[in-house]
Amino acid sequence: MGKWIVAGAALLIAGCSQGGGPQQSRESGSSRDLAEAPDVSPTAAPGVAFRYLYTFELSDEAISGVQEKHASRCEALGVARCRITGLNYSVNGDNAVSASLTVKLAPDIARQFGKDATGDVKDADGRLQATEFTGEDTEPLTTEASRQQSDIGVRIATIEKQLASTSKDNERAQLQAQLNDLRSQLSNAQATIEGAKSQVASTPMTFNYYGRGGISGFRTNPVRESGRLFVSSVVTMIDIVLRLLAALLPWIALIALIVLLARSRVGRRIGRFFIPKRGYTDEND
Repeated sequence: MGKWIVAGAALLIAGCSQGGGPQQSRESGSSRDLAEAPDVSPTAAPGVAFRYLYTFELSDEAISGVQEKHASRCEALGVARCRITGLNYSVNGDNAVSASLTVKLAPDIARQFGKDATGDVKDADGRLQATEFTGEDTEPLTTEASRQQSDIGVRIATIEKQLASTSKDNERAQLQAQLNDLRSQLSNAQATIEGAKSQVASTPMTFNYYGRGGISGFRTNPVRESGRLFVSSVVTMIDIVLRLLAALLPWIALIALIVLLARSRVGRRIGRFFIPKRGYTDEND
């Protein structure tokens, strides 16, 4: 019996170790996947207004230095190439630091600026958690606005000719009202085109920095890591228990059903056919 218990325990331990393997490989794989930002050039999509978002994880003590370095990189480029449009730094009740920096860059340098910023984080023993590049295609908008400009220009020229050829006050008033409305539409179309050009001309980039909530003397937060280990152990225990129940419950249910049937009236009657009568047994003896 002892040998069977030891063998069963060995099988359970082996199953636990195999179950943790794929998860660990996925975690390490995801870290490698996020080691570099995607090598995508915004110049390959003219007319698209890009927006970049980077999320970094560093030690709490390193965040302010990296944030300052990123801001200095922007300032060194000059306001024509890079402008700081937002900055935030905060510490929560657990002494975990979070910060953000938002800049607007010339599109042709945005990709390299993001790569250099990621390199600064790695030099500070941090890592890239996530990147998000989103783009808005302004070509359909500007094309439609340009078409409207052309149509409105023709209509304005026609009304101006009508104004020059009529002397009736009521007709002139109506034509002037139409002309004012068309000029307003023309101004809106021009504003749309200028706004789209402005979007494409600058690339917003946001850096989010999150600390590990570390305690001085520790590389990572031991409370958080202990909590993760506890949750992982509980999940593993529940998984093992559920698997055992899934394997044993059908057999337990079958045995219970057999016992119930044996103790029922029908079961006792059937049992009498297989149990010899006591009197018959005594006579044979």
